[in-house]
Amino acid sequence: MSVSHAKPDLETPVNMSVLHAKDSGYHFTHHTFSAPAPNITVSGTDNELSAQWQNYAKSRHYQVWLGIPKTQADAHPIKTPKNAGKVIYMLDGNAAIDDLDKDFLRAISHASPQESAPILVFIGYQTPYRFDVDARAYDYTPPLLSATAGKKDLFKEDGRDRLNGGAAQFYDTIEQQVKPWVYEQLGTKPEQEALWGHSYGGLFVLYNLFAHPDAYQHYFSADPSLWWQEGEMIKYWQAYQDLPPSRLAELAKTKQLRLSFSQSPKQTAALSDKRPNLVGAPLSKQAFAEEVCAYFQDNCRYQTFEQSHGEVFKTSLLESLEHF
Repeated sequence: MSVSHAKPDLETPVNMSVLHAKDSGYHFTHHTFSAPAPNITVSGTDNELSAQWQNYAKSRHYQVWLGIPKTQADAHPIKTPKNAGKVIYMLDGNAAIDDLDKDFLRAISHASPQESAPILVFIGYQTPYRFDVDARAYDYTPPLLSATAGKKDLFKEDGRDRLNGGAAQFYDTIEQQVKPWVYEQLGTKPEQEALWGHSYGGLFVLYNLFAHPDAYQHYFSADPSLWWQEGEMIKYWQAYQDLPPSRLAELAKTKQLRLSFSQSPKQTAALSDKRPNLVGAPLSKQAFAEEVCAYFQDNCRYQTFEQSHGEVFKTSLLESLEHF
């Protein structure tokens, strides 16, 4: 089990040995998926800019690991479990695996009753490192809400040579490729599905909840980058509130949301993002959490940790796996 630092480690290879440990309590299998490079079209006739942005557009290559508790399976290799009660999908799968050890896995695999042990799906990238920062910056960030009614234009991230805005395509990849493969391995569709993600991954979790609330029953968003694009996710949250009251009431009863936030000495109580409809009014992490939890009531919880942004990755991951 590795140590999660304040800044992502982009140079140390991931330790995948836990996947092969005989006494982890889990059987693991894996599959690869790919998504083509997005086709960049810049509005207007600036072909030179389009060509420049196309250089940032890269294919994404995923490595997905499926872990079934041995108490729910027969013998190696992977067999259909006796039941598939609940599955948790984890973004940044490479780093998530790196932050686990066999003792922790063995403990959650022996949950009581046995069928309550979670089935694990790590959605990572085909890289030896914890993160593919360019791929995740595209996959985990949503299209600007103002563009969703028409063409979902992608855009270059400010100050960095990488693209944002590919969450809709990544959502389709999971729904049309990853989940069907998982269901095939399990022999059935799980009764309960959860999604966990950190930072940009936490944004993707909220994007699913607000734009595709029926995709999962449980949502774990760890220190989501609410500052991104001057609070773009707040606009998604406001659009969600425009759903019919009966639909909101239904979702409040059937969806579970867990929010985790960092609060290091370098951070302030208020984020730099603003409420789109109240220009100049800062929205703190706590204020966002309180607003959201007011809708989901008893099915929403939030907690702030005296940790850095990077440290919350592991803290939230372990807590989510223990309590799912």
